[in-house]
Amino acid sequence: MLKRLHITLLLLLLGLGCLPGLDHGIWRPDEPRVVGICSEMARNLDLAVPRLNGKPFLEKPPLYYATSALFARAVGNVKSDVVYRLVSIGFSVLTLIIVYRIAYLKWGPVYGIVAAGILATSWEYFMVSRWIMVDISLVFSIVLAMYAYMRLCKSNKITDAAMLGLAIGLAFMAKGMVGPSIIGVSIILDMIIRVRDIRSAFRWHPAIIMVSMLIPVIPWMLSLYLREDLSFLKEILIVNNIGRLIGCKTAAALGHHHGTAYYLERFPRDFLPWTFIFIPAFTRSIKRFREDTFLPWFIGPFILLSLASTKRGIYLVPLYPAAAFIITEFLRTKDHIWWENITIKITWVIAFILCLLPFAGIVTGDAVAGVILGSISSIMLAVNLMKRKSMNNALSLVLVVAMGLYASTTMYFNYMKPKQDYLGFSKKALELAHGSSITILNPDETFEGVLPMLTGKTFKEEKSVSRIKEKGLFIWKDSHDSTLGKLKKMENMNVEVILEQKIGRNMVRLAFITPRRST
Repeated sequence: MLKRLHITLLLLLLGLGCLPGLDHGIWRPDEPRVVGICSEMARNLDLAVPRLNGKPFLEKPPLYYATSALFARAVGNVKSDVVYRLVSIGFSVLTLIIVYRIAYLKWGPVYGIVAAGILATSWEYFMVSRWIMVDISLVFSIVLAMYAYMRLCKSNKITDAAMLGLAIGLAFMAKGMVGPSIIGVSIILDMIIRVRDIRSAFRWHPAIIMVSMLIPVIPWMLSLYLREDLSFLKEILIVNNIGRLIGCKTAAALGHHHGTAYYLERFPRDFLPWTFIFIPAFTRSIKRFREDTFLPWFIGPFILLSLASTKRGIYLVPLYPAAAFIITEFLRTKDHIWWENITIKITWVIAFILCLLPFAGIVTGDAVAGVILGSISSIMLAVNLMKRKSMNNALSLVLVVAMGLYASTTMYFNYMKPKQDYLGFSKKALELAHGSSITILNPDETFEGVLPMLTGKTFKEEKSVSRIKEKGLFIWKDSHDSTLGKLKKMENMNVEVILEQKIGRNMVRLAFITPRRST
């Protein structure tokens, strides 16, 4: 009976977590580009070279794109954002199952649910799980690798060595060298902390690890080699991996450059609502660093990524499973001192607020959904609190946070979709074009992804308004109305705006532009 209850709770945690934002449209900055690459790969089935609007896009290896493309072909729909989003959710669910398995083996089923629940409800992981972007495939690969490493340390089995090697290969195929680097740093630091004899690594079947690691990599590299164009490998490995790490000039234009302390500010914000509890949990882990299995997985990659030249908040998400385990270990203990108890109470307050937050729909114009979701989360909160004495405290907190987060983010996506979605505008633009060709003005990876996904065609691009020579339909994203302002200042241009909409901080427009002939 108890086992059935644990399975039910886990399935509810995974199932309900998949629903918020499933159909939120396509948001910048990453989704337009990635969905365009996935759809183009689904149509041409060239699984080796990602393409955006017909041109090679060589920032990352193709694991996520290829998985999405094959899934879209399997379900028979290559022009739906939801289909590609399901791939992200699939990687997320697999990750959470492995996290549950690791914690289950170490602490039992209750804390398996706690660890998976903490990870699932940490803000940045929750968002990455439903974004059409490659990072969630990297998180899955790293979690699989660390699971295999933990098993290998205990068993020295060939199967675990093969799993570790395969996971390292998948991590590379997900996002290049950053994946194997995170895994390598975590393992090396773990060996140093535990004062392991380096010779023990030779009992882990290194040849099997190496061969398994190459299984997903060699076919891809061979495919690129047979095309007789190794510039693909140079672009991916040198410019977009080593270049981003050390900040060389060839990668400077790719952006995301920040100082060394960047993640010290981003992590506390992105890991909410669990940031406050992480403080005492991390402090305790430091004090018992030789016994903590998960500390090297967090500290090593954190330092590595902080030293890298390019930084984004999502780059830390592969460390979130380790943070979830550290918190789970902390919540298992009963000897919390006063300030540690304060952090737990703060998290309970956040959970309480999350459960009431859906009622904001009454103010934002979605009163019916707000009342329904708010009532459900409030009732479940009350039931949970009434049975709290008979429940595990950590499990109770995780369930309340999950209920509140899933309900409030359902309202969040409903409210934000009209304000952030480029898919709806693109569909309207294509409808108004009545089959006429559209040129993308000032291309920036937005419409080059969305329009080809919807039509299966490539679109002409014009990099500057001064280069417009022929009349026709043009679509663009405008910040501060700079593009429209330039067009209006040009005496030889007649501009008729057909469709415009504010999306995020930008204005997006479809216009018919006619260059006047000079007399």
